[in-house]
Amino acid sequence: MKPRRVSLVSMPWNSATRPSIQVGILRSVAEAEGWQVDSHYAYLDFYSMAPQILGLSDDDWAQAYELIAERLYHLSVGDWIFSRRGAAPEERAAYVDLLRSKRVDETSIGVIDALRAVAERHVAATTERLLAAEPQVIGFTSMFSQNGATLAVAERLREAGYTGTIVLGGSNCEGSMGRALLANFPALDAVVDGPGEEALAALLAQVAADQPVRSAGRLVARGEGTAQVAELVPADRLTVPMPNYDGFFEQLSTAGLDRLEPDVSLPVEFSRGCWWGAKTHCTFCGLNGATMRYRSKHPDSVAGELRHLMDQYGVLDFFAVDNILDLGYLDTALPAVEELRSDHSLFFEVKANMEWADIRRMRRAGVRSVQPGIESLSTEGLRALRKGATAFLNVRFLLGCAEYGVRADWNILTGYPGEAPASILAQIDLVASLSHLVPPHVTLIRFDRFSPYVESPAEYGLTLTKPFPGYRFAYPALSESDLWNIAYHFEGEFTDDPRNVELRRRLAARIRLWRSRHGEASFTYRLGFASVVLDDRRPGLPPQRVTLNGDAARLFRAVIGGTRFRDLQAQGWDGPRWDAALALLQSWQRRRWVFVEGTKVIALAVRWRPSAYRTPPAKGTPKRVRTQVPLTLSSPATRR
Repeated sequence: MKPRRVSLVSMPWNSATRPSIQVGILRSVAEAEGWQVDSHYAYLDFYSMAPQILGLSDDDWAQAYELIAERLYHLSVGDWIFSRRGAAPEERAAYVDLLRSKRVDETSIGVIDALRAVAERHVAATTERLLAAEPQVIGFTSMFSQNGATLAVAERLREAGYTGTIVLGGSNCEGSMGRALLANFPALDAVVDGPGEEALAALLAQVAADQPVRSAGRLVARGEGTAQVAELVPADRLTVPMPNYDGFFEQLSTAGLDRLEPDVSLPVEFSRGCWWGAKTHCTFCGLNGATMRYRSKHPDSVAGELRHLMDQYGVLDFFAVDNILDLGYLDTALPAVEELRSDHSLFFEVKANMEWADIRRMRRAGVRSVQPGIESLSTEGLRALRKGATAFLNVRFLLGCAEYGVRADWNILTGYPGEAPASILAQIDLVASLSHLVPPHVTLIRFDRFSPYVESPAEYGLTLTKPFPGYRFAYPALSESDLWNIAYHFEGEFTDDPRNVELRRRLAARIRLWRSRHGEASFTYRLGFASVVLDDRRPGLPPQRVTLNGDAARLFRAVIGGTRFRDLQAQGWDGPRWDAALALLQSWQRRRWVFVEGTKVIALAVRWRPSAYRTPPAKGTPKRVRTQVPLTLSSPATRR
């Protein structure tokens, strides 16, 4: 009896230093169903092939690949390279004009254009390899810029006579996007709208029984593309299997990419959904189209999964694809991970309202980098974005990361509906105080499918005008309605304060300066027995080294990690002492030694040598009856 075989494929533009977690998890699902699995990380072959054909150095190619996969993703560059391999000269010229209008340089445009020929060779080679495996089912996973390459191979397979089942899943297939793909690309037999584990199992069962492919759960079959997905209520716990990355390192070697092995990080998944979004959906967030409901794996499984992957593949670096860290893990899963006593590294996305004790727990469990949902350093702006945070909480989080040696990769969003000039001005002023911390990226807001901006634009005074222009070039044969259905990013119009244009320019320039001079910036404190030594080397501020003694030292110690005025008063800074303390805090604010918001204050210096084993400030300070504070410190921006 011929063995049942399924090929699971991930096309460019996945990161070459990460196996596809979708392929890894679905391999585990298919093997549990008794199928033989061919995991094909096709993006590795492309990554190896392109620089040889184009004559690029390894470094130049790495930069070009990252440019296309990440920075130019919103222009559909990766999709266009594969979908328009044989585009007519006039079509190519029109797309190049778009790239130039978006300030893409001529060298990059030349590489993008030349990659179409590489894409053609890659499509042919991938098709040949898949046909040689003789699978009854070929499953493609597609997210970000993978549609163009995936559909090109699916169509070539049909041209070559492949009669098996082709199914497409991934985030590019959620909602109307998958149905539009199914309706417009006959090479596909089915798409998966949402999580794919149960859908793949159902499809494999149908094929094994020699039944025609039909819709089941989140599996949407051809001919039933208008059917609604059956609503599946997720369990309280996430129970998806551990990813199986067998074959990735062999393919890395076969492709001649052994040099990348030291940089490989393994994707892991411990939760789905977003516990914050289930309460208050951030206005701009288009993640979790299938379901916002949050569920995580049992905490007892986390350390065991990491230990297995370290033992199986010899990799110590892990990248959690979770939208947000389960805060319950701070007391359960992460202490067990710490007990592994291995030198691994973990990446998580987190909400920035964590206290320093939480950051310390993460770091001791090997979380060396995070992406916090900061988005703004203005409380007013955060309120408009429905972030459920304040500028004070965000600054406190960044300082805590510096204090305990966790790298924070974060963004400032601008250009959104309801953005006030005062919000931008406050951030322009504040960043001068933070140049010793890891700088952000400044990002203009995008209107993404499934976000409140797109689901309810009128609520924000927003009118959606069209999909991002790159879609028209990547899918020139699609009707306007299909283009709207297949797109994830949209352009929109809203009433904006005319002052904001210049203020955004100033903010971007200030952040660029921050990024360029961050390497020379520092602001540290060292604790003596009864003293505090401050050493300030932030660009644009007077360099100074100051030793605080007596009450000044005690007060500075009290505001490390952040506190409230009333808690300072509860610690003995009350009565006449409070007047003196308040005057001292005012002077420190003028020198940018502390950040004050309302009646909260935090020291801006960070410990001379970060350590995850340092005792954090007390968590959950007991509250006392609020006393009237005679003076609220104003920010420097307000005093001007």
